[in-house]
Amino acid sequence: MNTLIINAAVKADGNSAFIADALAKKYEGCKIFDLAELRFETDYENKYRDGGSFRPEMVEEGLRDIMSAVVDSDLIIFISPNYFGFISGLAKLFLDRFHVLLNKSGRPTFEGSKKFFFVLTQGSPNRSHGQSTLDWMKGFCNIFSFKFYGIVVPSCSYSNTDAARVKMEEISMSLSMFI
Repeated sequence: MNTLIINAAVKADGNSAFIADALAKKYEGCKIFDLAELRFETDYENKYRDGGSFRPEMVEEGLRDIMSAVVDSDLIIFISPNYFGFISGLAKLFLDRFHVLLNKSGRPTFEGSKKFFFVLTQGSPNRSHGQSTLDWMKGFCNIFSFKFYGIVVPSCSYSNTDAARVKMEEISMSLSMFI
């Protein structure tokens, strides 16, 4: 299975990065990207959307490798912290680029089905605080016909990965059952 892991956190040593690194060990040969290390061009204008298949030049140069990896993957593991009741700004900025994966009729241009496993880390101990974000992400994945599963990892304080460590077995088990 061609697996892609995306860490959408700004902080390089936080809970999302810890989970991404732990899952990367489980999926030998997977591709892993940290969105904080990529170069986004906020004034980038997509002039290439013509309804055909995805081509790397459809996105800015700093995102071409990761968008090509999205197209080539069977399983996308997407990890984001819950910031103010939503995904990180980097995550939203990146997901906004997915429009290039749709044709003019709004249907995905890639072949085959993809699975999208979403992990939302949050400081709150109440998992329900992330439910609206899971619902939003499920709707987003439906646009692209991704098979979706989402999990909230509660009690992930900003500077301590203990809760993420404790939840790794649950995350791995959920992921194994999903795929």
